[in-house]
Amino acid sequence: MRNLERALQELNSKKADIEATLKAECDLGNKQPSNEVNDWLENVERINNEAHSIEEEVKKGKYFSRARLGKHAEEKIQEVKEYHQKACSFTSLVIAPPPTGGLTLTTATLAGKKTKKVVERIWEDLMGDKVTKIGVWGMGGIGKTTIMKEINNRLQKETNKFNVVIWVTVSQPLDLIKLQTEIATALKQSLPENEDKVRRAGRLSEMLKAKAKFVLILDDMWEAFPLEEVGIPEPSEENGCKLVITTRSLGVSRSMDCKEIGVELLSQEEALNLFLDKVRISTSQIPNLDKEIINSVVEECDGLPLAIVTVASCMRGVDEIHEWRNALNELRGLVRSRNGVNADVLGRLEFSYHRLKDDKVQQCFLYCALYPEDFAIPKEELIDYWIAEGFIEEVKDVQAKYDRGHTILNRLVNCCLLERAEDGGCVKMHDLIRDMALRIKSKSPLFMVKAGLRLLKFPGEQEWEENLERVSLMDNHIEEIPSNMSPHCKILSTLLLQRNGYLQRIPECFFMHMRGLKVLNLSHTNIEVLPSSVSNLTNLRSLLLRWCRRLKRVPSVAKLLALQYLDLERTWIEEVPEGMEMLENLSHLYLSSPPLKKFPTGILPRLRNLYKLKLSFGNEALRETVEEAARLSDGLDSFEGHFSELKDFNIYVKSTDGRGSKHYCLLLSAYRMGAFMITGLELPKSVILNNYKICRGEEPIVLPEDVQFLRMFEVSDVASLNDVLPREQGLVNIGKFSHDLKVLSFVHCHNLKNLFSLWLLPALQNLEVLKVYGCDSIKEIIAVEDEETEKELATNTIINTVTLPRLKKLRFYFLREFKRFCSNNGVLVCNSLQEIKVRGCPKLKRLSLSLPLLDNGQPSPPPALEVIEIEKELWESLEWDQPNAKDVLNPYCKFEAF
Repeated sequence: MRNLERALQELNSKKADIEATLKAECDLGNKQPSNEVNDWLENVERINNEAHSIEEEVKKGKYFSRARLGKHAEEKIQEVKEYHQKACSFTSLVIAPPPTGGLTLTTATLAGKKTKKVVERIWEDLMGDKVTKIGVWGMGGIGKTTIMKEINNRLQKETNKFNVVIWVTVSQPLDLIKLQTEIATALKQSLPENEDKVRRAGRLSEMLKAKAKFVLILDDMWEAFPLEEVGIPEPSEENGCKLVITTRSLGVSRSMDCKEIGVELLSQEEALNLFLDKVRISTSQIPNLDKEIINSVVEECDGLPLAIVTVASCMRGVDEIHEWRNALNELRGLVRSRNGVNADVLGRLEFSYHRLKDDKVQQCFLYCALYPEDFAIPKEELIDYWIAEGFIEEVKDVQAKYDRGHTILNRLVNCCLLERAEDGGCVKMHDLIRDMALRIKSKSPLFMVKAGLRLLKFPGEQEWEENLERVSLMDNHIEEIPSNMSPHCKILSTLLLQRNGYLQRIPECFFMHMRGLKVLNLSHTNIEVLPSSVSNLTNLRSLLLRWCRRLKRVPSVAKLLALQYLDLERTWIEEVPEGMEMLENLSHLYLSSPPLKKFPTGILPRLRNLYKLKLSFGNEALRETVEEAARLSDGLDSFEGHFSELKDFNIYVKSTDGRGSKHYCLLLSAYRMGAFMITGLELPKSVILNNYKICRGEEPIVLPEDVQFLRMFEVSDVASLNDVLPREQGLVNIGKFSHDLKVLSFVHCHNLKNLFSLWLLPALQNLEVLKVYGCDSIKEIIAVEDEETEKELATNTIINTVTLPRLKKLRFYFLREFKRFCSNNGVLVCNSLQEIKVRGCPKLKRLSLSLPLLDNGQPSPPPALEVIEIEKELWESLEWDQPNAKDVLNPYCKFEAF
């Protein structure tokens, strides 16, 4: 028994070490114990219990035979030693948790005990079985969304109870078609746009049922609706699904048959603590300022978290007692001077607006209210508007203007007047903050904002008052503007009509009395002709006509000398607008149209202030125009060019000495697709070869020497990357091929046999992403082209490894003949690997990865690895070069059927 006790003591010491390490690793990051480790801990617990039972039986005299006791003890000692040995062989104690199919959201810290109690009540109902629908209700700005973001994020990491967590912001007005689309998008699926609501509901219902247990969070609901009309299965104990809504209306919660959970205002103590946290003053500093004044400021916020945070944020850094007294008087004046529903709340928020104390910054803030409620506002688009309106004129350089714009955005975010959207490229405006901004602009000069309201009729002439300053009618269903309408709006500076897809015609007289107009956006409308009265808008700085796919003619722009932005991307114009050579202040020109055969010479050299240029050269491009564009490249921040002929593509690249502007995207395509321009690419220096036979002529393609992103789509005559490499006198010159390449992608290149040769490897050491989709003939990634190297590969283990040190993502989709990575079973060393995705590769036999080794010689996963997506049947059939490799990688697998 003493031997058993000693063995158990050693095992339990090991158990304590493992548990301590587990706690540290799980607390440090979003990790969880591996199944193997969990099984080990459970078995050690079992062994301890069984050993304890043996000891108890000995004490009670139940072992009459010393031999029987010795046998049981010896068996147990042997088992203890086996489990001690097993603990020493663990390669890793933790794994990343399986994805829950949801999104972790940025959120603020929860304030107050009451708020935290609400979170726990919601959590308890979600974890339980009886409550299936929860309605979180309370006044605007009280923290409902913050509470639910906290719940959402806990669901992502703290439970395996649900298969997917779906977050959708509903807002007003309620649009069930839009809601269906957003739920499907959250599931990474789509619904047919041309189907009616009933059919779409059936499809969405099947999608959600396929996910089985889901949590659907509908934030900011203003109206109740029947779940079946949208296609949301009724949550029940049987299906394990849950619905949570947030709303300002208790009636909405009751109509949706939800359990009601109200959110209350903060107590004075909680409000003070939140205020001090946001204003960044410690309690020890308060006597210097006068505690009574700070308490009075907090009292004026009335326990509303949004008001507390916005007021505190704009008082941050203020340490003069006189300024605090003045701020208190301003705040009291704003609160008491307001009448009506939510008026006192808006008064408190308006205090933060006045504290900006900079007219241009205030104008920038108010401009955000022109967008629909809960709209994710693109930062760059917003700054473009600000520049065109003249809010950023203290600097002349365009890049400096953008820097100033981003600085203003950061200030508005830091003052809690705007919030960052999840994607980082957009900002959002809380609906109460937006209400406050619109309230400010309800007095002269006025805003008319009817954005995203599904309007069918254009506002009547009586609504177009003379003191209108800005009008936003974006995102509606307006079909026509009355033929005789000509509003007298002399100070109108912005008119936003974009995304009115049914609007076909604008009356000739409409712009006659809008001579002060600076920004006109008619993008994504169905207009065919732009009225000639636009030619007289001499103050116009931004004319945006993107995606007007029926627009055939733009009148003369010769008088629009102030124009800085001209966007004719994806239009149907047949000729470049007359007078373009006069636009010497133009900084942004976007022009692409399939019927446009050529861009005339002599215009681009006149546009000396161009900063961003997108251009389709047309099927009859002139060599001089291509060379003119190339000469501009050094001064451009970004250039996107579409070439229909290889000779024009090569002329441009050669004319830039192999290096383009700071950001560029060059598209070579045989399609008549001047309207097809690429945006939102992962990297700033990109080349896309699209449906073009680049090996058909005598002239080889010339690629920029600093290209970072290379995509080939339906390039049918390319057998390998080798076919596009630079050549001199017929021989490949690897020195002139980009060593900066980070993303390499082949899609539907049906003659592709391999990606590249082994000797090209030195040029690919910065490669981060490798994607191959739908290439029917490819058999291997890396080819060995000479017999001598092939023999060395077969015998030499050092040469047998292929190293891509920065490779992060591998994606192989629908490759029918794909068998291996490298000839003669070469293995890939890529310790930066984060994800592997393999779909539809039935002949793949070996996932030839060389895994890092631990000190004990056992393989371990690449340290950055997050996920392996693969069919289970294929995973089980794969062969491995290293023992235990499959077991090491198995926890990262996400099995999917295709």
